[in-house]
Amino acid sequence: MLLKAFYGLVLLWSVSSTAVSQTQAAGNIDDCPGYSASNIVNTDTGLTAKLTLAGPACNTYGADVQNLRLLVNYDSRKRLHVKIEDEDQIAYQVPTSVFPTPDANNSVSSDDATLEFSIEQSPFSFKVTRKSNQEVLFDTSKSPIVFEEQYLRLRTSLPENPNIYGLGEHSDSFRLNTTDYTRTMWSRDAYGIPSGTNLYGNHPIYFDHRAESGTHGVFLLSSSGMDIKINKTETLSQYLEYNILGGIIDLYFLDGPSPIEVAQEYSSVTQKASMMPYWGFGFHQCRYGYRDFYA
Repeated sequence: MLLKAFYGLVLLWSVSSTAVSQTQAAGNIDDCPGYSASNIVNTDTGLTAKLTLAGPACNTYGADVQNLRLLVNYDSRKRLHVKIEDEDQIAYQVPTSVFPTPDANNSVSSDDATLEFSIEQSPFSFKVTRKSNQEVLFDTSKSPIVFEEQYLRLRTSLPENPNIYGLGEHSDSFRLNTTDYTRTMWSRDAYGIPSGTNLYGNHPIYFDHRAESGTHGVFLLSSSGMDIKINKTETLSQYLEYNILGGIIDLYFLDGPSPIEVAQEYSSVTQKASMMPYWGFGFHQCRYGYRDFYA
């Protein structure tokens, strides 16, 4: 029985590997055309736009989605929400029953916000800038957005030698490595907690600390597995890149500008944790190592 199961796993792996290689042969992901923006409509608290595939589809990991929607809203003075979804809303989105939509009742106009969203139409890209010092916090102009059925890619430029923190839960250093670094977002039980590995939780938020210029946070609302890469291009330009296994791009930009303010703004998005019951303080139960029910 075990031998049959083993061969079944080998066969499954073989079939999956063949399917992946055939799919990849459809096109190089770096040759994907990106998108063009049209029908840009400015609202009282943001903007909307239609995004259309700007050239022949590369179809590397499933079909390129032809039409997307861009939704931008200034949720509060210090919080900007940027959402890119498929026009037909077929792609999976985290349901509100699992993650209630953050309160946007305090939405403000772009004039009253501390962050500024700017858009380039063709090829489509966007920037998020802190108004107080005109520091660009997020910039996608150096690499086209890829939005396919089973793969999304979004890259932002970073300053040289950036101070990036977060992307938990992992056993890496507190300040993340910035050269050839990959942080996998996939919750797992890692016995012994080996170094350099993903662990039990999945928190796709990073803090970008820029000394006197301030600290800001970027939170990606997604339950999909992903690799987040921090590296340099061939011309030594620093970047952070999301590689996501499906879903949509749903970003929250948190202005800060202090680390504690970023944390407070993040808790306003995720909501605060419930207090544990009084009787539970000091109580701990672990099932590990039980040999029989007498334990």
